[in-house]
Amino acid sequence: MQHEVRSIPPAPRRARWRPMLAHRWPLLVVGGSLVVLGSLIAWAMFLQSSGTFSWGQRLDAGPTTVVEGIVQKVRPAIRFDDQNWEDVHYLAPWTPRESGSDLQEVDLYGCSFVAAGSYNLGDVVPVEVLTDSPNIHRVQGGVMRADRRWLYAQFWIVLMVIPGALILLTWLTAMFQLRQVLMFGDASVGRVLDVRPVRNVLPEMLTVTYEFRDHRAQMRKNRHWVRARGALGRRLKDWTVKSRDEALPVLHDRRFPQWNRLLLPEDFLHTPLTRIQGLPTGD
Repeated sequence: MQHEVRSIPPAPRRARWRPMLAHRWPLLVVGGSLVVLGSLIAWAMFLQSSGTFSWGQRLDAGPTTVVEGIVQKVRPAIRFDDQNWEDVHYLAPWTPRESGSDLQEVDLYGCSFVAAGSYNLGDVVPVEVLTDSPNIHRVQGGVMRADRRWLYAQFWIVLMVIPGALILLTWLTAMFQLRQVLMFGDASVGRVLDVRPVRNVLPEMLTVTYEFRDHRAQMRKNRHWVRARGALGRRLKDWTVKSRDEALPVLHDRRFPQWNRLLLPEDFLHTPLTRIQGLPTGD
């Protein structure tokens, strides 16, 4: 109706935050999920890097004691760091060396990655044992774990957090564009051309295509999503190709008319008359 176009408050308007936050909400959902999940995984990788991931560095720093162990199992070779490695499981006897104590010998069981073909089942293998912490040990010349990029926090930050932050920045930019249109845009009369439901999306959404004339009387066309359960969505559900043309308000930015939005006067907060006319509010 024409009266709805005339009911749009004059600029600057007080727009509700809900339609602005809901603008391009799939970007908010995807970007937020990537940032949150990526940060959690990166934090978990960081925490474990200060645990078992640091054992190899502690063995390199020493002091260590070399004992003889027996190969219990050899698993098939895998490839990392441009080399084939075998997972060798071993059993090594260890007698704690503490002054003034008579401790019994214990067996240390562990596994390490060594160059493929180095050992066979039952071979004697030298085992490095960290003297200060005997539960940390490995085959001499081997590595304790297969080094993978995804085991580091930096991998998840680059893979998920940074792309998610860029998507959130895109959503934030779009939200401020819409805010500029709602607060300071010029009002025009829009005509609905097509309304279609968006498939496989919850909450239920509609895609509305419309046209209008900007402040230069140039015909423009645009489309965007509308929440089906909102006031505008309920109006658009009743629209058909054979229905009579109904004028709906369209706001567009004066500098960038391609920034525009189909809406209703209900999307704005009430603006006091004294604010519009510049009158003093009084006490």
